[in-house]
Amino acid sequence: MRLPSLINSTSPIGIFDSGLGGLTVLKKIQSLLPNEDYIYFGDTVHLPYGSKSNDCIIEYSEKIVNFLISKNVKAIIIACNSASSVAKDKIQNEYNIPIFEVISPAVEEATKATKSNSIGIIGTETTINSRVYSNKILANNENFHVMEIACPLLVPIIEEGLEDSRILDEITKLYLAPVINSKIDTLILGCTHYPIIKKQLTRVLPDKIQYITSGEPVGRWLKEYLIENNILNTLNNGVIEFYVSDAPRKFQELGSKFLNNKITNVQLV
Repeated sequence: MRLPSLINSTSPIGIFDSGLGGLTVLKKIQSLLPNEDYIYFGDTVHLPYGSKSNDCIIEYSEKIVNFLISKNVKAIIIACNSASSVAKDKIQNEYNIPIFEVISPAVEEATKATKSNSIGIIGTETTINSRVYSNKILANNENFHVMEIACPLLVPIIEEGLEDSRILDEITKLYLAPVINSKIDTLILGCTHYPIIKKQLTRVLPDKIQYITSGEPVGRWLKEYLIENNILNTLNNGVIEFYVSDAPRKFQELGSKFLNNKITNVQLV
């Protein structure tokens, strides 16, 4: 892929999500690529994406990609499983810029990690209904056993900052009951919000469960791409710009918990 002429090693990396969840991806990528500059967009006016139609998600994603391209980014990470599952291919066909989704790297990680060949996926309704995870897993090995569970209430609970509440404990017990007595030994957290509640999940599920998140795997894919194309940034100090479509103050307060670092520069678009 030939990149636009204005793009070089010091161009930023664009990352977007429906809200806060993509910050878990940003955190991992930043740890792998500390010299890169980042532009993060949280589409908070439309969250959660997981309950929206495919057409809506594609429309939202296209508008955000246009915004990020206007900022001269050299690559874009769709840090949202719902958008990754329904919008990535269309976006990649429309734009002359590398687009990374968070599903394929997580699948690769999970298929290597499982010892029982039994993998569970939890995600939004859009992600689970797309069957993108099970299709990719079974394409690798049709003998894998896959269980997919939609968990539509988890994102709103996390976005409200209620991850330590009794409400979350009860809902996770309800959603994850099928996993407890199954052969599943590897669970893909198929929503970038879910790493924030990993501790709570461990209280509900057996100790044998390995948890697969997408941040570090997609970061490795991105780093490999940047090196191969000679656009890895080794000079900058890693500046992050934050943009949201609604409620910047709330994003700033809750987002600081996701990053374990204070966010002060959230701009409303």
